[in-house]
This record gives sequence, structure tokens and C-alpha cells, in this order.
Amino acid sequence: MKPLGISSTSKQQRERQQRGEDFQAEIRSSWARIPNCWRMRIKDGGGGTRPADEIVLLEDVNILAEHKRTEAYRFELSYLRTDQAKGLIKFDRCLARNYGLVFVSFNNPEIGLDEAYAFRLARALQYMQSKGRQYVTLEEFAQEVIPCAKLPRIAADLTYDLGGLVTCCKSL
Repeated sequence: MKPLGISSTSKQQRERQQRGEDFQAEIRSSWARIPNCWRMRIKDGGGGTRPADEIVLLEDVNILAEHKRTEAYRFELSYLRTDQAKGLIKFDRCLARNYGLVFVSFNNPEIGLDEAYAFRLARALQYMQSKGRQYVTLEEFAQEVIPCAKLPRIAADLTYDLGGLVTCCKSL
């Protein structure tokens, strides 16, 4: 008979979910530093049918953004639900000024890992297909083997400097 209480699997899932929610909050706060920015969180329609976490409208670009945080050294395609991947790709293709971006935080305080990047899912998928795999490593993001924007941390308030992303968005 199993003891009553929280299983280690459900505890780990809650911890992962909390890390992801923390990253979303950090990005949300980061957008507040960008002038002429309007963002809206996308509410889940039930059954996990939300295409991404938020939509961000800027002067020259529209961003559909999905936020992921991992303790690992690679971003795996399996981190995205099918509806999220489809939503990001469809959004990316419907207007020239639209970008379906994934914001990924590689964060493991135990080993001092804290790096974040934003990239177009469409470009990452092309890269993964060319390599015959379902992931992109942190090292590959750092070497910019796929177009991406490194998101520098603003340590004072646990946010990110998104100014560089806005400037280089069209090159992603």
C-alpha cells in the first residue's frame, strides 16, 4: 500500500511547472522596459489548446511567444505540445512581420547555469531536421548555428534585456 502524500514524480512536475512560471514572469516584467510594447497573455482554451504563452505587439514586429525553462544543456522539441508548435509555425507564416518565437532559459543554479535565448521555431526545426534529431544544444545556441538572440540577464531585478532581441528580430 502506497503512503498518502505527494509522489516524487508529481513533486518534480510541480517544481518544473513553477520554474516555467517564474521564467514567464521574468519575461513579462522584461517587456515593461521596451517602449511602444503591448503584450497579452494567452489564456488556455481548455484541454491544453493554447498556441503559446503570450502575444507581443511592437512597432515593427508581432511576436507569438512560448517560454520554456530547463535545467538541461539542450532544448528538446518534446518541450512543446503539438498545438504550440503548430501555432508558432502558423503565426510565423501568416504575415511578414510575425515571428513565432521560443524563449528558452537554461537555468540550473546548482551548477551556475543561467543563460536565455530567443529563436524562431521554424528555423530551429529546419536545423534539427538537417541534423536528424529533435533538440538544439546550449552550445549550438551560444555559437548561433541557428539565428537566435541571447537575452542578457539584468540581475538587479531578475529580468532580461530584450532590447537586443527587438533590434535583431528581423534577422532571426
